[in-house]
Amino acid sequence: MSFEIGLVHIAAYLGAAVSVSFASLSAGFGEGYTAGLANFALMKQPKASDHLTRGMLVSQAVTETGAIFSLVVALLLIFGGLDGADAGIGKAAALFAGGVAMGLGSVGPGFGSGYAGGYACMALSRMPKKNNEIIGNMLIGQALAQASTIFALVVSLLLLYAIPQTAHLEINEQLLRAFSFIGAGLCIGFGTFGPGTAIGFVAGKASDMMGRYPRERANIMRTMFVGAAVTESTAIYSLVISFLLMYAM
Repeated sequence: MSFEIGLVHIAAYLGAAVSVSFASLSAGFGEGYTAGLANFALMKQPKASDHLTRGMLVSQAVTETGAIFSLVVALLLIFGGLDGADAGIGKAAALFAGGVAMGLGSVGPGFGSGYAGGYACMALSRMPKKNNEIIGNMLIGQALAQASTIFALVVSLLLLYAIPQTAHLEINEQLLRAFSFIGAGLCIGFGTFGPGTAIGFVAGKASDMMGRYPRERANIMRTMFVGAAVTESTAIYSLVISFLLMYAM
């Protein structure tokens, strides 16, 4: 029993490390990308300094979302109390998978949000008078990109606290459950990379076009919403399969 509890702790600590490290990678890159383009935009339009700084900071705050979720998951894995009755291989796998799900699930949205914020700053340098419209579009696009992070957070918390107990099962059944939990974490983690990144790309280009053709704002936003909705569907597929792996196997 002590060996199994030790295995659970090892899995939890590794999951915590994966959660924070991957999320920090993408969030840091996204925030830096936004700041870089904000500086470039500032040199094109120095008089828009206040709008650009405000837009950059708002974008960076949203881009940080996945990293904050991952930090919370990591703290839960480290300090959440792991000495429960269910301390088998399945529990260890679920805790590790929870960290993987949150860490990998934050990568795409972090890159995407940074891209959206950077091109919103470029648009502000062209049309500072359209600050409210451009920043509003940026926030909508980033929110759509971060939806994938929320999917990953849901799966991660379910893996941490709401999986079926496995310690009473035979060893082969425990291994089967363990791999299904890890599969669920990998599924939502990798499955959100494309949608999170691509929706940020859509939002960034939409903001860029608003800075060039402000009169076409309605058409640009409509196209952005349709494109983002279709792109998000693949993340939903991954969410469904993750649920099936956790509860139907």
